[in-house]
Amino acid sequence: MIPAAVRQSLRRWEIGVTPAMVASTFPWFGVVGAAYATQQAVALPRLLDLLFRSPAAYLTVGSVVVLLWFTVERVRPGAQAPVTIVGGVALLAIGALALALDLFSRGSEVLLWNGVAVAFALGATAVVWGIYRWRDSDAVWVGLGSGVLFAHVLDAATTGVGLAALGTVERNPIAASIIAIGDTAALAHSGIAVFLVVKIAVALAAVSILAGSAESGREEAAILVVAGGVGLAPAVHNLVLFSLTVS
Repeated sequence: MIPAAVRQSLRRWEIGVTPAMVASTFPWFGVVGAAYATQQAVALPRLLDLLFRSPAAYLTVGSVVVLLWFTVERVRPGAQAPVTIVGGVALLAIGALALALDLFSRGSEVLLWNGVAVAFALGATAVVWGIYRWRDSDAVWVGLGSGVLFAHVLDAATTGVGLAALGTVERNPIAASIIAIGDTAALAHSGIAVFLVVKIAVALAAVSILAGSAESGREEAAILVVAGGVGLAPAVHNLVLFSLTVS
């Protein structure tokens, strides 16, 4: 949620926060995950180390987004939503390209497994979204809803790749508990499969409840963004951390 001081500043600048603007912040949760993973894996200057720690990384990235909104309002009023989403996606794409080139130069298998996780998430999202057949005339809700699903599938996929192929350990107690319960089935990777199903169910439940109803507005968009962000941030965190720490 936007702090009171920020809301007052937006009112003073006469910037109306629309559902599209709120939805456009979604990819920036990935930036948060990347920042936190970098802080964990790399020795940063003290100031950056403090700013990129969790949960400070959320405030750092949120401040950048609000500053971006103020800047765009002065240059091109009303263009905050497209600029914000393009900016967030561009940062993630540049970071992904840089990491991919580094992994390729080192001949690291992490490049392959990260690619597997992303490809699986894209394919599974397309299939599940097609079966779910949730439609709305408003592209904001369609895009955000599918993004929430993708984020949670990607989180499950990266977690699975880390556990099954890269030898990592799940540190989130909730995720670890779900995986442990699933592993009682004594089938190969059954815990990961159960975790994936739970993540998909959570994402679809959030979209069903919040997205696209006649009364949906920026508050519903904000809750949905957060619901997706708690999947996207750890997913990107996993991808970046694997890239920087696994040989």
